[in-house]
Amino acid sequence: MSTIDAGFNPQIFRKDTIQVISTNRQLASLLPIRVVYNSAGYYAGTVLARNTTSGLYQAYVNGGASGTGTAACILNRDINPEDFASSGDTQTSVGVFGEEVFTGVLIGFDGNAQTNLGAKQIVDALGTSIVKF
Repeated sequence: MSTIDAGFNPQIFRKDTIQVISTNRQLASLLPIRVVYNSAGYYAGTVLARNTTSGLYQAYVNGGASGTGTAACILNRDINPEDFASSGDTQTSVGVFGEEVFTGVLIGFDGNAQTNLGAKQIVDALGTSIVKF
């Protein structure tokens, strides 16, 4: 089942969706992506890389082969394992390619991913850590 809908949804907070974007949602670079099968699914906030062989997005792995070691975006929404029909299936979703996101929800974010994304970590007055890229 596709998680991309053509309609605009101005709803910012949803009980069924983790909040990844911290501020200025209207300025975010949100683009459709096609994600490769993962038996565990994917959580919002997962750092993704684009596999240069298949052209599909998958979880970033520091030092990974075929482009999987180069962080490209952050997954905006969960993808449940049951959304994949089989191990050869793919799903469409939404990738965050530029914005300010909460550091605490990022999965697989490390120094190399930060460099790949051209990101800067900042801490606001309340002590909340944000990654801006």
